[in-house]
Amino acid sequence: MIRAFLEKRRIRRVFEKLVDPEHGKKVLRDGLGRPRLSRARIEFVVAFVRGDNPAQVAERIGRVTDVAITQNAIVHELIGALVITAFGTRSGSQPESDCRVSLVRALQQELAGDIKIVHGAADGHYGLFGSERRMSYSFLVPEFDRVLGNLSRLGFGESEEFT
Repeated sequence: MIRAFLEKRRIRRVFEKLVDPEHGKKVLRDGLGRPRLSRARIEFVVAFVRGDNPAQVAERIGRVTDVAITQNAIVHELIGALVITAFGTRSGSQPESDCRVSLVRALQQELAGDIKIVHGAADGHYGLFGSERRMSYSFLVPEFDRVLGNLSRLGFGESEEFT
C-alpha cells in the first residue's frame, strides 16, 4: 500500500513538470484515456550528430541533450543520431525571446562540424500522442516532414532556419 502511494506521488511529480497539474491528477485518478492537446507557438530545434562509432554518437547526443536542458528546452525525442527539442511545449510556458537561436549557437559552439541543425517556429500542438500501449509527450508543427528533408540535405557544421 505504501509502495503504491509513493509510486503515484512520483508519477504526479513527473507529470506536473510537463502537463497542467489538474490534468496530472485526472490521469492518476482515471487513467490516460485520450487527453486534450494544447495549442501553442512552438520553437523547435532538430539536430543530427555525426559519429564514427556508436559510442561517439552516444557521447555527442549526451552533449546535445545537456546543452538543450541547460538552455531550458524540452528534449522530446532521441532517435538514433537525431535529437528533437522544443520550447513552448510545457503547460503555461512561453518561449523566451531568442531562446531557439541561443540554443543553436550553443550547439554549434559545442559540436562545431559534428552537428547539423534545422530550427524554426510555428503554431502547433503539444501533449500526449499515441495509444494506451505506447504514448509519448511530443508536439506537432506543420510541414515537419520538410524540416527533416532540409536536415538531410545539410552538411555537418551547417544550420538552417526553417520558414
